[in-house]
Amino acid sequence: MIRMHTLAFDCRTMPHPATRALLTALIALWAFPAAGKDPDLPPVDPPSRWHRMGPTDAESSSHCIGQLISPICTLETLLACFDHAINALCTLATGEEWRFIQMEGGGKGTTLYQVVAARRLTPRDIPRRCLNDDLEPTCKAGDVQITLSKRSCWSYGCPPPDKDPVKMGTTYNLRKEGDGRWIVFEWYSPPY
Repeated sequence: MIRMHTLAFDCRTMPHPATRALLTALIALWAFPAAGKDPDLPPVDPPSRWHRMGPTDAESSSHCIGQLISPICTLETLLACFDHAINALCTLATGEEWRFIQMEGGGKGTTLYQVVAARRLTPRDIPRRCLNDDLEPTCKAGDVQITLSKRSCWSYGCPPPDKDPVKMGTTYNLRKEGDGRWIVFEWYSPPY
């Protein structure tokens, strides 16, 4: 003989449906306060907003060059390395020794940049591009991937923005180290 078990509720002790819905919403907000928002990801910039990385800290819009406390601060440190022509900033941002780097313009230009895409990688979306020459993945779940559209400006002016900044931008892969600092471990630009 098969016995069927059913759950029986006393309607007199159950909260009103509107109260149940409110309680469910409050529990969801408490349990998932930042659903959809990742504090490590910078916001995507509107097309009209450009950040400035000048040849000196005073000429830059960044307030965290040299501080590897977030992915965007680490990227700004790397950009400052190129624009300020200071190898030590590249060593800091990448975690690898930089002894010589050819600087375009000798550190006298200005870079305008905007965030056009930012995401945290999950196991499902490790990009094929994150494979080394031996087809081993260089990226892992939890890494952050940020795409910047950049414009290098000199005394004669700045070029116009890219027609399709997401496809034409430079993508940077960043990882949080055990000591809490972020590093840029690879970057690439189209066409790939």
